[in-house]
Amino acid sequence: MKLYFADIRDILPEHINMISPRRAEQARRYRFADDQKRCVAGGLLLRRFLGDTEVYTDDFGKPRAESGVCFNLSHSGDWVILAVGETEVGCDIERFKLVDPLRLGKVVYTGAELEYISSNPDRLGRFYELWTKKEALLKCMGKGFHRAAKTVEVTGDRFAEDGDIYYFKTMAFSDYTVSVCTKNTPADIETEWVRL
Repeated sequence: MKLYFADIRDILPEHINMISPRRAEQARRYRFADDQKRCVAGGLLLRRFLGDTEVYTDDFGKPRAESGVCFNLSHSGDWVILAVGETEVGCDIERFKLVDPLRLGKVVYTGAELEYISSNPDRLGRFYELWTKKEALLKCMGKGFHRAAKTVEVTGDRFAEDGDIYYFKTMAFSDYTVSVCTKNTPADIETEWVRL
């Protein structure tokens, strides 16, 4: 599986002309420049690594490629990531913000997950590790947050349900945490930092 990283600070105004008309229209609707850049960067990654295949969203909002290529996008702060694999994939990137991990965690985490956070000296790091794993899992499953976050527990390196196994990989750089989830096949992840 490939995981591509793109820095939105590379985006120039003319890049909007290099993405699909639908995505360009979506980018123009964003009020803030950084949100527009994230949308454009995602469009450039899709075009570069998925080609001209049509991208649509299913009933749960999961983006899919007409070509059948499995992919997922995520963005936070200055970074947009694109995961491309041979099986269903979900990814999430989150930039650290100072939050109360246990108070906020009560909203989305199971008892075991709260214990995992509270028993570790790096509570904020564990909070974002679980957050990105949970979001990557729900995106991989195709449910997003249409499914209650507390119905999945992600303290381990895999999650099993209905005969399927979902595998996690998590990494950190600078003040970001990234998680990738794949369905039924553990993924070796090749990362590539892309100049747009």
